[in-house]
Amino acid sequence: MTRLRLSLTLATALAAAALAVSGASAADTPDLVGTWKSTGDHAGVFYGEGSDYTPETKTPTFRDVSDAWTIVIKEQKGRAFHGVSRSPKGEDEVIVGAISADGQHLIMAGDDAGLFGYVIGDKIEFCYKDEDDDRAAISCFVGAKE
Repeated sequence: MTRLRLSLTLATALAAAALAVSGASAADTPDLVGTWKSTGDHAGVFYGEGSDYTPETKTPTFRDVSDAWTIVIKEQKGRAFHGVSRSPKGEDEVIVGAISADGQHLIMAGDDAGLFGYVIGDKIEFCYKDEDDDRAAISCFVGAKE
């Protein structure tokens, strides 16, 4: 009788642990729809031929928070989404993206560059990477939803 009770208790504990683990591994998909603006936490550097948004630089040049773009997510279905990346001058570039299965990472694509991001609580770090033939640029900023 004791052995049966111990087996049932162990089986119940294992089933409860398995349920807890399976529930913990299912990530909640964050709701990205809205306008994401810089909180002031920004890092960036640019080098090379100019673009529609950036002047030419002959040496690597650090960027500041005034160079941070705004991300506007217009629609989201499950983990997929689309919107625009808005330059400081108000020019929009279409972006498309997806949220990783863990709900913590974003991968995005625009016309001219790749973007990626990381969910940090109720904020997202958005990063832009340009590897054109004649320039290189990296820019990351932490954004909060308005």
